[in-house]
Amino acid sequence: MEEDTQPQQQQETASEHSISKKERRELRREERKAAGTREQKSKSFRRLMLWLIAILLVGGSLAGVFYLAKTAKPVENNQNGSGLRDAVSSEDWVGGNPDAAVTLVEYADFQCPACGQYHPIIKKLEEELGAQVRFVFRHFPLARIHPNAEAAAAAAEAAGLQGKFWEMRTILFERQNDWSKKPNPRTAFVAYAQELGLTTDQFENDMELDAIEEKIKTQLNGGTASGVNSTPTFFINGAKIDNPRSLDEFRNMLTQAIAAAPPLENTGSAGDAKTPETSVEPNDTNANAPQVNL
Repeated sequence: MEEDTQPQQQQETASEHSISKKERRELRREERKAAGTREQKSKSFRRLMLWLIAILLVGGSLAGVFYLAKTAKPVENNQNGSGLRDAVSSEDWVGGNPDAAVTLVEYADFQCPACGQYHPIIKKLEEELGAQVRFVFRHFPLARIHPNAEAAAAAAEAAGLQGKFWEMRTILFERQNDWSKKPNPRTAFVAYAQELGLTTDQFENDMELDAIEEKIKTQLNGGTASGVNSTPTFFINGAKIDNPRSLDEFRNMLTQAIAAAPPLENTGSAGDAKTPETSVEPNDTNANAPQVNL
């Protein structure tokens, strides 16, 4: 009897072990299945979050654009709806024909080497097209990189109060290398004023006028509002142009504008305007400026 019981117990024990292995295998399968489900859910959640973030970003950007479009103040355009904010007025220095259908506005910095390089080109165009184009000069001193630019602009304005703006403009550009790096260029400016036959005491006093400082600041702000961020910057009939690379290219742009402009009954003459001056011989040309072939 005892011999028959022992094999039966061994069989039952083996069966228990066999069931335990199956359970463990099943348990592992269930664990792997659960882990796969969790990973799938995690991936789905991450994709959902990425979509939500993308939607929020796009929605925020669209809302920002809508807000800016709704709240932005329109630029005041007085030049046929183009980029120039401020219309030409009696405050501007105007050369050429004041009644011309074509207007060239220049924003310049007297200490800017590039402006000095363009100056002989502009003078040549004034000579050739003065009867057909209104030439306007505006100040845009880049004081951060040209510390003497504001003082030079004030010197030109002070000379203008004695009728010599255009002559001082030429001296400042053509002798740029003489005064631009001086710690205090005032002495040089007074010497130029004396050379032009100005009353130097009045010239020095006028350089300090609040009205001159305000005019320069107003033109600087107007240029900034019109998209000026470097000098020189030019506008033809209010439209900002890419700076021409030569006299011929500049002349072609102006002649095309003249051809496209409506004819005027009374075109006037260059002599009716504040006509730019004849050439003033410089003491020294800008050593860094390339030769401009006219």
